[in-house]
Order: sequence, then structure tokens, then C-alpha cells
Amino acid sequence: MFTMNRHAFLTVAVLAALSFGACDSDEIANDSYYTFKGETVASYCENQPARFSVFSRILQDTGEETLLATYGHYTCFLPTDSAFNSYFEERGITYGDLTDKEKLDIVYNHIIRSVSITYMTKDFTEGALSTTNMNQRYMVVSYRDNPLLGRNDIIVNRVGRITIPDIEVHNGVIHAIDHVLVPSDETLGSILLQLPRFSLFAKALELTHLNDSMAETYDVSFVNPYNTEFVNVVGYKMKVLAQRRFGYTVFAEPDSVFRQAGITDIDGLVRYAQTYYGTEDTGDPTSRRNALNRFVSYHLLNRQMSTNSLVYSGGNTSATAMDKRYEYYETMLQYRLMEVKAGNKINTRNDGTFVGIDEQESNISGMNGFVHSLNNILVYDEYVMQQDVLNKRIRFDDYSVAPQLTNNNIRWNLINLDGFGGYTMAPDYCGDYLRFNNESKIIMWASEWWTAHQADEISVRGWYDFTMRLPPVPPGTYEIRLGYRAEPWRGIAQLFIDGKIVGIPIDLSYTGDMPQIGWVSDDETTDGGAENDKMMRNRGYMKAPNSIFTKNGNINLRQDYKSLRIIIGTFTFQDYAPHYFRAKNVESESGEFTMDYMEYVPVSYIEKEGKD
Repeated sequence: MFTMNRHAFLTVAVLAALSFGACDSDEIANDSYYTFKGETVASYCENQPARFSVFSRILQDTGEETLLATYGHYTCFLPTDSAFNSYFEERGITYGDLTDKEKLDIVYNHIIRSVSITYMTKDFTEGALSTTNMNQRYMVVSYRDNPLLGRNDIIVNRVGRITIPDIEVHNGVIHAIDHVLVPSDETLGSILLQLPRFSLFAKALELTHLNDSMAETYDVSFVNPYNTEFVNVVGYKMKVLAQRRFGYTVFAEPDSVFRQAGITDIDGLVRYAQTYYGTEDTGDPTSRRNALNRFVSYHLLNRQMSTNSLVYSGGNTSATAMDKRYEYYETMLQYRLMEVKAGNKINTRNDGTFVGIDEQESNISGMNGFVHSLNNILVYDEYVMQQDVLNKRIRFDDYSVAPQLTNNNIRWNLINLDGFGGYTMAPDYCGDYLRFNNESKIIMWASEWWTAHQADEISVRGWYDFTMRLPPVPPGTYEIRLGYRAEPWRGIAQLFIDGKIVGIPIDLSYTGDMPQIGWVSDDETTDGGAENDKMMRNRGYMKAPNSIFTKNGNINLRQDYKSLRIIIGTFTFQDYAPHYFRAKNVESESGEFTMDYMEYVPVSYIEKEGKD
């Protein structure tokens, strides 16, 4: 993955400035690198008629110049007039042929509107920007070598080269681009059918009819129970999740990868799939028990993620654990998990082998998701997954469970808030993944200054009673743990696993230094805390992981006596199936439950899991 640092980009800016006059008649003068005091996105376009007259005219025709002339945080990818000339010529139309809707779509396709941030090029990494444009589509950034200038060009949505970066204006930043951006309105299955390099996988997707499972963009059945954009939740101004978007990710092998395995046609792929998934319902690829159907299903996620959003990369990871970051996602193959590690390594084995993602051929975007290209064949091998890949501690953030929180741009996007405290949602917003009773008061927020896993936290108050669907793990015996930070305002909750009550109610206000827990700093021991760990386990507690970092004290959470893990209990699962964690308030309406992270640990792994 390529990321420009500040020094490198300043060098690029100087080179670009020196070459503007010679390379592109549509480039603007060098002084465009400076902040235009008093200029807005709208006025800048209007005041550059030799370069951006078409976009300025569209703003006026749609009335959006009023929006872009007001205070805000806008990132505008601004097509030049030459870009529009090419756009019209390719379609055989003129400006006068554009409908009002087409004009509005053009504006919204090029503008990111945020409550608190704008995107400078120093903020770019390869993949999608974290905030969608005003048409609710992600902008994908990539880099392309430019030997002529001796640098990398920055490309937006695979076609728009940034010709002038970082034009700062009063209400945001403008990046001039040389193409008009036209996001695809097709589903991921339709897009794959148009890509010859994925012809075999596309055929399999079509035969199984799994492309039909990824056709929707919005859940039209969802009814928002709130009639205002913001609501007051226990004294905090919370923004309401008013719609429910669907999103998908497809991991696809190109034909070249299949050929390396001797697979050249669909019959060969069926035979290959049967070696892993059996021969049930042979001849009916639409059956969820069919081998080809199961093969394709394991390549699909019901959440929309670019390559730079598969694994957490924020500031709440210890510097010594950056290469150990990982996530677990339930695929559309029923009850089967996929592990993704830093570097976009899928299902890494103990010997270091994994299925990788070809970054240069990935982030192919459709109207509701992304396609990523694989460099090896991806399968769910029962033995390998149970005995190797998933035979370890499986830690997951509570935000990762419900795909709705990813598809609606909540997960990892709550830190930059302005004017309101966070988000809230209807009790049934996340369906079976996360369901609250009507008395629950739900707050979703985040900060890298909190001692929270991946910065995100769901705060639940009132007479709450909620149930979370845990990721399905292979059959086996597991210890299940709850990670949290103790605070005086936490309450007392009764916990349940799979509907069965577990132990006595727990008091989430108990800090580690209380005798009931017995936390002792590693620095105060002679064995690095090993004996103290055993004593705490005997009391049903553990220190927090050493791999989670917080700016609050600049410490790893193992060093924080308020950051703890509760050992809920040991449970044996006979089959592949979802499992459910439930917490119920049993003390007072003011007591809070903090939803942060949980862990599954195979009991055979406990002795060797380490402090991370």
C-alpha cells in the first residue's frame, strides 16, 4: 500500500507547479497552492472561468452554489472544462442535453460534505476515503506511476487524475481533476460480467444466483421511528440513523489464478469446489448446500469495505502491535468466518501462508460495494480453519458484529464529529445482530483519548436489555470474555450466553485495584505480572490487552487499572451456529453498560495466548 508523507507530497507539489504550463493547458497558476482567503468552493469556481466555467454553470443551474458558498467542510474534486469537453464528446451530447437530475448528480458525485473534516492529499491512502460523497458513494484513491514527472499521480475513482491538489478555500479544499467522475450504477455481479479477467468467477456468481443477493442498495422496509434529525439521549445531542443501506464486498479470483491451479472452465471449478464442500445437491448451483454455491458464498461479505477499511488502522493500537492487527468477518457462507490481518492477508496459517489481495486490481466499485482481486484461491478448509487459522484468541470489536454499522458509515467514523455528540439508532436497527428493548438509551461515539478498543464505544443506559449476535466459531470449547473500562457511572448487569443466565450480576464500576479483582501493575512485580495474572483469573478477571493503546496517558491498556476483561465463562459448542450475548440492567436506570469488545478463546490456547 502506498502512502505519501508530508515531505514527499511537498516535493510533488513543487514538481507539479514547475510543470503545469508545459504539461496541461488546463492547469492553473502556481499561486493556487495558497489559501484563497474569503473564497468558497462556489466563488472559486466562478472566479476561474477559463478553467472551471462548466462546473460553475452547473452549480448555478442546480442552485447548489448557495450550499457551496456557505460555511462547512467540503472536499471538491473539481473537473476542468477540458474534462467536461471530453465527457460530452464521449457521450455525443452537449451541455444543453443534461437533465436537471444529471446536473445534480454531477455536483453530488464530486463533493464530499463532512461535519468536521476535509481531505487533503496528505490524508489519502490507497483505497476509499472514509466519508461518502453527497450521492452516498465512496471516493476511491489510487496511485499511478508517472515516469515523465518522476512521481506518482493521484487517481480518483480510477479515472480522475488530480492535476492540482490542495487548493484551500474558506469552506474546504478543492482538488482539480482531468475527468468527470461517473460512479457505476450497476451491481457488483453486473460489473464482474464486464471484466474479462474475472470471467470464470463471474460465471459462477451468475450460475449460483448469488448476484441477486447483492442487488439492493437500501432497505425499503426500514421505518425510522424518529421524526427529527437529532434527538436528546440522556442530555446528549445525538444524530439519528434515519436510513439503512446495504453493502457488499466480493473477493474474486482472476482467471489467471484459476489457470495456475489447472482450472480453465466452470466444470473444473465445480470439481475443485467439491473437494472442499462435498457433492450435496450436485447439479443445482442455486442450492446453498451445493459446492459451487458454497465456494462463491465464502467470497462474499454483506458489508461494503474497500481494501483500506478491512482492518482497523486508527490510533488505538500499540506501536508494537501494528503488524498484528486483525478482524473477523462472517461471510455469506452460513456461519463461516474469514480472518483478515494487516496487509490484507486472508486466513493466515501458522506457517505464514495466506490468500492475498492484489491492491492494483482491487477497489472496483459498484453502486453498493467493492470487488477485490485475489492472488490465490480462497476456500473454507474445515481442518485448516479449525486447527490452524481460527485456533487462537478471536477478539472482535462490538461495532464489527452488525454489518449495518459498517454499511451506514458508523464504524471507525465517529471520531470527527462537530455540533453533536454521536449517533443513536432505533432498537431494531441492526436486526438480529444487535437488538435492544425500547427502554434502552443508545449512544454511539468514539475518541482516541478513551481507553477503548478501536476507539469506538456503544454506551447503553436506561433499563436496558439487549442481545448481540456473536460471530459463529467452529465447534469446540471456548472461554468467552467481556472487555470494558470501569467507571463510577457504570451499572450492574446480569449476563447471559445463548439465553442462559451466567453467574451472578456483575458490577461494571469495580476498578482493578479493588480487592475483589486484585490488579497489580506489571512494573510492581518481579515476573512481569505472571503471578498476578493467575490470581486475577481465579477471581474471574484479566488485565486488558497490551496491544490496545490510548492517548489518555499514552499507555497500553494493560497498564490501566480501570481497563479490564471479565471471564464470562467456558462454553462448549457442538455445531456451527450463531451464539448470543445478552446483558440486562438489574440495578438502576442511571447505570451504564459500555459495549466495547469481546473475545472467544479455545481452552487449549489459553496457556499460550500472551499479553497482546
